[in-house]
Amino acid sequence: MMEIEEPATITTESKTMMKEDLSRQEGAYGAKMIGKLKKMKCAVFGLRGAGIEIAKNLMLAGPHTVMVHDDEKVEIADLGTNFYLSEADVKSGKTRAQACEKKLSEINPFTYFRTHVGPITSESVNDMDVVIFADSTPLVKLVEINDYCHKKGKKFIYVSLYGMMMSIFSDFGPDHEIYDSNGDAERSFVIDKLETVPQPFANMGEFLKSYGVSEEKLKKMGYRDKKLACFDVLKTEAQLEVDEKRKKSMSANELLVLLDKKFGHGRKMCGKITTIHRHLLSDGDFVRLDEIVMSESQSGETKKIYKLTDKIGNINTTCEIKTHRSNPNVLYIGDISGLGTYKGGGIGTQVKMPKKTSYKSLKEELSNPTFEIAFADMIHFGDERKAHVAWMAVQKFLSESKRLPYLLDEKDAMRCVAIAKELEIAKSLGSFDEEFVTKAALFARAETNAFASIAGGVVAQEAMKQTGKYTPISQWIHFHSLQMLDRKAAGKPQGTRYDHYITLFGEKFMEDALKAKFFLVGCGALGCEFLKNIAVTGLGCSSKGEVHITDDDVIELSNLSRQFLFRRRHIGKLKSKSAAGAAIEMNPALKEGLKLHNTRVEPKTENEFSDKFWENLDFVVNALDNLKARHYVDTKCIIFGKPLFESGTLGTQANQTIHVPKKTPSYQEGAPPGENQGIAMCTMTNFPYEPLHCIEWSRMMFGQVFEDGPSAYEDLRKSGVQKYLEKTGKNISEEFDVLKKTLKWVHIAANPTIDQCVKLSFDHFIGFYRDDVKNLIHSFPEDARVVDKATKKDKGAFWHGRRRFPRPHDFSLKNEDHVEFLYRTTCIYASIFAVAEPTCEKVVEMVSKLAIPKWEPKKDTDLEVDEDGKKATQSKAVSSDEYEEIEKMRAEVKTIDTSKLVQIFPAEFEKDDDTNHHVDWITSSSNLRGWTRKLKPSSRAHCRMTAGRIIAAVATATAAITGLVFLEIYKLLKNTGDVNDFRWSTINLATNVFAIELPADPVTLRNREEKYTVEEDGEIKNMVRKITCIPKEFTIYDFIEMKEGKDVNLTSFIDAFPKNYHGLKITMLTAHGKDKKAVMYQEINEAFYKMEKSNAERLVKMIRNKMQKQRAQTRVDSAVKMLEKAEEQKKFTVLQAYKNAYGELTDTNREFVILSALVEPTDRELGDNERIDIPPIKYYFK
Repeated sequence: MMEIEEPATITTESKTMMKEDLSRQEGAYGAKMIGKLKKMKCAVFGLRGAGIEIAKNLMLAGPHTVMVHDDEKVEIADLGTNFYLSEADVKSGKTRAQACEKKLSEINPFTYFRTHVGPITSESVNDMDVVIFADSTPLVKLVEINDYCHKKGKKFIYVSLYGMMMSIFSDFGPDHEIYDSNGDAERSFVIDKLETVPQPFANMGEFLKSYGVSEEKLKKMGYRDKKLACFDVLKTEAQLEVDEKRKKSMSANELLVLLDKKFGHGRKMCGKITTIHRHLLSDGDFVRLDEIVMSESQSGETKKIYKLTDKIGNINTTCEIKTHRSNPNVLYIGDISGLGTYKGGGIGTQVKMPKKTSYKSLKEELSNPTFEIAFADMIHFGDERKAHVAWMAVQKFLSESKRLPYLLDEKDAMRCVAIAKELEIAKSLGSFDEEFVTKAALFARAETNAFASIAGGVVAQEAMKQTGKYTPISQWIHFHSLQMLDRKAAGKPQGTRYDHYITLFGEKFMEDALKAKFFLVGCGALGCEFLKNIAVTGLGCSSKGEVHITDDDVIELSNLSRQFLFRRRHIGKLKSKSAAGAAIEMNPALKEGLKLHNTRVEPKTENEFSDKFWENLDFVVNALDNLKARHYVDTKCIIFGKPLFESGTLGTQANQTIHVPKKTPSYQEGAPPGENQGIAMCTMTNFPYEPLHCIEWSRMMFGQVFEDGPSAYEDLRKSGVQKYLEKTGKNISEEFDVLKKTLKWVHIAANPTIDQCVKLSFDHFIGFYRDDVKNLIHSFPEDARVVDKATKKDKGAFWHGRRRFPRPHDFSLKNEDHVEFLYRTTCIYASIFAVAEPTCEKVVEMVSKLAIPKWEPKKDTDLEVDEDGKKATQSKAVSSDEYEEIEKMRAEVKTIDTSKLVQIFPAEFEKDDDTNHHVDWITSSSNLRGWTRKLKPSSRAHCRMTAGRIIAAVATATAAITGLVFLEIYKLLKNTGDVNDFRWSTINLATNVFAIELPADPVTLRNREEKYTVEEDGEIKNMVRKITCIPKEFTIYDFIEMKEGKDVNLTSFIDAFPKNYHGLKITMLTAHGKDKKAVMYQEINEAFYKMEKSNAERLVKMIRNKMQKQRAQTRVDSAVKMLEKAEEQKKFTVLQAYKNAYGELTDTNREFVILSALVEPTDRELGDNERIDIPPIKYYFK
């Protein structure tokens, strides 16, 4: 046994670094799992592709110990999947473990790393918690070690990669406890209604059982048989006969409602809870109920936990639930009949209860395999049986011959086929497939980085389930892409690092891979994994290839737990440069094709990422973490017709898609909509009912208090009065608030002292947590009722359901939470004014001298709530003299000498600086607000994650999804012409979900009718718009190409368009995808505006009222502007009009622009509810 020296003693500073390293990981795993993870000891046997990926991902996760073993000598082909091996290691005769130990140990200095040398015995794994085999260990040895682990309570995981087939087996022993099966946040809900009802029937089978139908008979009955049997019981027991037509049309749910009504009276009673929103819970879940008021508080024996069969003695406790068969807002608990009637209130919070699970040993599972039901390859459905037989055949061959079948050896392959035919498991599963077994055997010695990455992510995550979080695999996963293998195209090994790929896909594939030209956008977690895959595959790694990579971000400490190319020495350096250097170490040939950028991909950088740049690419790989950038890259791929590989992760979840021009939807079209549509403003402002609402409100208030006002002030100081007023005057709807905010800060900044900071902090506390709450109570007292505005009918209590009656804070310096807020607020103001921060004691001393103002209800505040409570807005009463107020403020601004304004520093929210008080302020503010609604306080870590928009990220999901992406890249390189060869994938490693399916069809625009609503006189009306497409069908990848050869006059272009395109005239022209507020061309009725100008000028002369005169003058100015615009449009070329609206072209060599046009037919007028859609226009001006 050879060991690496253990790390030096961890200092306080090191502990802080460790905590920071795991911040993103903790967002996914939680503190409990991280604590258990730090105690976990793992052994990894085998360091080929899968083994090195597993070891790397475990080291990134930070367990207590990782031990590796591989005594095999390094071979040149190993470099095609093991990224830590080099040609020097081949020449030196090192074992794989010796060659990898240094680089593996460097990944995480807080994990104890060691290598094991020599035979593998039970003694080798005696002190391990998880034992992983990732090599071609004979089956006898696997069974031996698994038996030992099974008996000793150790977790055993096995993975093999046989060519394009991956097999995983997991055994977590006979007594494994799971404390959280999926890692989802605990659900919460607000109760709308609680009533006592008879227990409903869950399904037709349950009903029939209650009327004497045996379980055995039910198993033989189909849906129709059960339905007819239920109608028979209705007829005989309830004397209700349903006619034949209704029998056919009645759904199962409708039938069950009828059965509940007719037969529910004799069933046991239960509590029926109706929630405000969908509860998203499942049968057997447990919920903690709180704040429910019943007419009887307790009844009989009280327990901590009530099962569904129990009679509940205390409602505010933990209960098992059963969901409604169809209504997502209803759930059931035990019998509450002894608690009287429901009086109001109530919230529920999911409680995750530990559960025991049992798994069988490898010996048992070999002949009677359990396949993971959450793994679903929709295209190869059922192939797991064929794969198991093929795996068993190769394993038997290995046991017989002490080796795997030789590559492309027909004799060895035929022996495996013969073995498979004789296997009992092949007969019992009925899944012998000779071609399947043959391909598995012929290529068993080869492996790919794609499958290695997938296996590395899945198995490393599986190992971490030893902590009790997430659901272990039950118990086999077999996944393959054998359909990609063409035995005729397969090449013979040539003694190079790319031998695996030459063997699997042929020499032509490898030639195309080496000269590939592509763009990797982003070098973060996904980008690091992609670069590693690029290096080992040889993608673009030649003088004929081009590997463009870019990332303008720098490396932070928290990146290191998942962006594995980076080490502590890289902190503060550019990601693209550091990642490139690490990838070149993996394959020096990458340097030949590498084109390094450190520029953000956006419209401003099109001089670097020009049209010619995009045209020259074969494909694009996105590794981005924001939607705006993804959409921009997707737009470029649409314009230039380039395939785009997309992927993303969120904790243990991930997805990948490929977007092929004209064959699939674009990313923008194919991206799935999110479940969460955000928090309504009224909920955040007045009626928060979850801690999340308070955190989001605090983040919003941080911006309003510390960012917006100071920024408006600085804009005035830097721009000067004239330019500032020009800018504010452009948006009349916002001008009042901006001017008011600016002038407020002009007065505040005139006295940049600590006294001012303390006074502002105190005023905020009184305003936010006392006065605003009292104003709300004043508007809606505790006994307020909801009254129908039309009928005056009482609709019930106002403070009900999600509206929680608030309580104000009574300020006290003895309250630590109050002092905390004042201190944090004062410190942030001090940073804005660039004055020294005071101590907390000093702030307390200064606040003690301030008088607490008396509360008086606001007179100009009107809180309005609609009948259903769906919206509540606080609107300041606007006087008819608002225009005069704006004029007064503009006049005041004009008197300001901006040269005398002192510089201040707006506090832009920064989550990663623990000294700036920002996260502490959010935490204090949200918990003070939460207290007013009796909500559970949030931790600082949770506030940081939420307010900082930190995406929970782990290395395992990143590795697995990039592997799946690379499978699709292989297919593109193989020049497959059939879009059905590609796959889209969604995975969740926490629950073993793999959903692999065909790409969606491209979104095709056709003639259609579009429904929409309008509001007229307070009524909502449903409308229908007829949309005609010309041509009849087109996709987002289609354009109208207009190649003029030069830049033509705009008016000539408009006049010529009807002749060139179906007799359609252009009424408005804009740049495609740009801000529609800026217009290149607009059809203008000059006769109308001449008349409008004349009429308005006459009014200006007649009217004396100042405000009305100003409005009339505005009409004159508007008409003049339109007439001037009509004349201007005649002067410009198309390109000049484009530049006038959107600015100069960033790419000076651009030859075309993309335009969007609103069109109408020339031979008739469009109807009011009619529109014509055409593709965008690609206008070539060169």
